[in-house]
Amino acid sequence: MSLATSARFAARELRGGLRGFRIFLACLALGVAAIAAVGSVRSAIEAGLEREGAALLGGDAELDFTYRFASEGELEWMNGVATEVSEIADFRSMAVVDGPDGTERGLTQIKAVDDLYPLIGAVELTPDMPLDQALAVNNGLPGAVMERALIDRLGLSVGDTFRLGIQTFTLNAELSREPDSAAGGFALGPRTIVLHTSLENAQLLAAGTLFNSKYRLALPPGTDLETLEAEA
Repeated sequence: MSLATSARFAARELRGGLRGFRIFLACLALGVAAIAAVGSVRSAIEAGLEREGAALLGGDAELDFTYRFASEGELEWMNGVATEVSEIADFRSMAVVDGPDGTERGLTQIKAVDDLYPLIGAVELTPDMPLDQALAVNNGLPGAVMERALIDRLGLSVGDTFRLGIQTFTLNAELSREPDSAAGGFALGPRTIVLHTSLENAQLLAAGTLFNSKYRLALPPGTDLETLEAEA
């Protein structure tokens, strides 16, 4: 179509004024508004991740190993570049309660932590207490915290005992908030947190166990993450 023909068609359409363009203009305005809204949401998400990313991850950086813990050489490198290194083991198991009406079992996602956890953020418990107090050994039994869904499933109350593997634990608090839960990925069961050292006699982290180990690093200010990633 020639430019002259196109101009004649446009002139004929304009004879009736802008009435024929109402739907077009409405669609154009709606499209611009949608693009602006998406841009605003994206900017808010990026700003939130930049501000809270370390808290969501649980550290300035994380190294994740599948079915094994870090080697001595890997740990030596991590300790050389970071001011603090926190080790976590994450895996699934069954929590077992021996009650008067029989044995109750519930699938749980276990997080075995060290004394430094969490490097960033805070765990919120009910009743309110420090995490190290809730996980400490008392009367010969190590402590643990659980999410409410698992507590209700097993019919437990604070102060009751349950087993992970062959190790008995005392439930000392309900896990109300886990600061790094967003970095945990998909979980098949509610969360249980215990100390890594408390699992030494549970026979759960043995050869052939399906688990992930995570190492959260607290880095010196100004560390270039891309350079660190390439070096790792």
